[in-house]
Amino acid sequence: MPQPTTLKIGLLLCDDVPEDGRERFGDYCGMFNRGVHAADPDIELTPYNAYKGELPVDPHAHDGYLISGSGASVFDDEQWIRELMAFVRQCYQQRVRTVGICFGHQLIAHALGGETIRSENGWGFGIHSARLQDAPEWMHAQSRDYRLIVIHQDQVVSLPKGFSTVATNDFCVNSMITDHDLMLGIQGHPEFNKEYCAYRADFRRQTIGEDKHTETMELLANNETDSSEVFGWVSQFFRH
Repeated sequence: MPQPTTLKIGLLLCDDVPEDGRERFGDYCGMFNRGVHAADPDIELTPYNAYKGELPVDPHAHDGYLISGSGASVFDDEQWIRELMAFVRQCYQQRVRTVGICFGHQLIAHALGGETIRSENGWGFGIHSARLQDAPEWMHAQSRDYRLIVIHQDQVVSLPKGFSTVATNDFCVNSMITDHDLMLGIQGHPEFNKEYCAYRADFRRQTIGEDKHTETMELLANNETDSSEVFGWVSQFFRH
């Protein structure tokens, strides 16, 4: 039986867990390592603090890239965001596969000619369900619906040329997008668990308001996520 091929993936971190939560939850790098390795132990992640201006010199330094979420918006006037968008365009031009999570998903769309805006729908918080409508063959999805933790107020509202919407829901039309070859964007957070989402909801309680905070806690109490399956899709995307 042939041995699995080790994939070397660069993890482009766009934020991190606040210091007061790191003892309890660890950092983003640890969250991604746990989720990715549970789905595919032959993927090796090398972290880069993109939000501090740290990026690989050459897109071909790794087999692919995974871009994390962030408290920033892709349309913020920040040097590191402009540099990261330029790097994504390099990956696209040089045919290096890239997966974006939340902010990373929005940044892929924005960098390649789509548009991300502050949504009129307000904050998405808690566990949301999305439905696959254009699932690629490589996904091998077990069902049409999946659930993930979401924490965002920005949304992709138009797609780059050649992209399509893989999954959608009423709150976020472009919940998952792809060009079916090099780029995959996922709005939800497969790396977050319910306890971390509750911690973030408490942190943003004044910002999101009491009604949204209560709704978030109810969603967390009454739903489970499909994070393991989604990390499996990430692995399959890199390997297909």
